[in-house]
Amino acid sequence: MDLIRIKIERMEQQISDYAKAHHVALDYTAQSIEVLDEIMETFYERVNQCSEEEGDEILTEWVACFGVYIGETLLRVHLSEKGFAWALNKERPVLQRGNDRLDPICQAYSRIRYGCAFDIGTFYQMAVWTADQTPFSAERAVDVELVESEYHEKNVLYEDIETLLLAVVNGEEEYMILRSKDGFLQFFGMNDKFVAETRVNLPDGDFRMYSIINKERKQAMDKITVHTMLDKSEVPAREVISLEMLRAAVRAYYSNGHYGSFLKQIPHIDTTEQTKRYMGLIK
Repeated sequence: MDLIRIKIERMEQQISDYAKAHHVALDYTAQSIEVLDEIMETFYERVNQCSEEEGDEILTEWVACFGVYIGETLLRVHLSEKGFAWALNKERPVLQRGNDRLDPICQAYSRIRYGCAFDIGTFYQMAVWTADQTPFSAERAVDVELVESEYHEKNVLYEDIETLLLAVVNGEEEYMILRSKDGFLQFFGMNDKFVAETRVNLPDGDFRMYSIINKERKQAMDKITVHTMLDKSEVPAREVISLEMLRAAVRAYYSNGHYGSFLKQIPHIDTTEQTKRYMGLIK
């Protein structure tokens, strides 16, 4: 624990020095997250205007510091009282509560490397939402496939799923499949627009399909363009979910061993008939 505290304090001092030198208020309040996001936008622009080597040097110097600031702000404002604390994951500080793990340093890297699609405000809100949920406990064994890279891994732990998820988010993978013995959850998209569906395998050999929806747009009739690394699709607006909603669906899939419990937590519509028509199983 002393090693973690030493790492944290060193990074906090670097952020404090930066704030003083640039006359900005980084005071570990929720309001300061917006200020930090604006600062990180300037770093994103710098990284994308310089050489790859120079960009890597900037990332190496600043990503951990910004990530620690995000994590410390979350702890001071809300997460500490919910049981989160710093822990080390392969030498990198993360926020952890039991099996719940948040990686603000990974988020800081994505913000500087890929831009505003990974805005810190959205991550902050997602982290607060996670902290307010019942502490996570996995009830489902999940195998993961990433099709383009031909990645197939059995029994992937929930705490390791974020890195794989980001391959889709960043446009490095077309789509991702999470399989279990009774069906699967799959999704495609990029940035903050995704389409996700789940299949339930029934005991008699039949199946049912459900599309996860944005309940706030349940009655919307327009369509939204969803991009992937290879293509784009026009999708009914209600079936386009945000990254935050996708993360919630993945979390619920892991934490509910029974499909009925999973579906109660996730807004969805039954698409079994149209799926079977598309597959030629019914006319």
